[in-house]
Amino acid sequence: MRQRVRLTCALIDRPGTLLRVLEQIALAGGNIISIVHNREIITSGYVPVSINVEFPDLQSLERARKGIEGVGVPVMGAESLEKQMVMAIVVGGVRLDSLLSELELRGYRVIESSTRGFGESLTVKLLMEVPADKVSELHEDLTSIAERYGALAVSEV
Repeated sequence: MRQRVRLTCALIDRPGTLLRVLEQIALAGGNIISIVHNREIITSGYVPVSINVEFPDLQSLERARKGIEGVGVPVMGAESLEKQMVMAIVVGGVRLDSLLSELELRGYRVIESSTRGFGESLTVKLLMEVPADKVSELHEDLTSIAERYGALAVSEV
């Protein structure tokens, strides 16, 4: 099954570094969708570069990752470009602003939220956009956050 991912790499700001990364992607059968390369953001001599790629399968993605790291470029992350909408409900003494803040810090995007009730009977309904490969992780994170507040979380998995 085809895999669409955003690879984020830390490139040394030298001519040819991006080319070596792209060669590894091509060797693994990847098809470049887009590249975001902003040389104005240099941290400790590295430029973060995001490359959206479509691979024939998961094994091709892993070959590309190993190839990129093999030419001396760290791969900072590989995030699925496939998104899924997830509905969740949190019941109990959690504050909406705290819940939204924690979800945002963990990298989840809340599209819509609504509340009903107050205090211990507060119910929060959330609609979130989540990378398809992070849905199970979202459920675990949401459960953990809710438990800290003495609340209950229910979400689609």
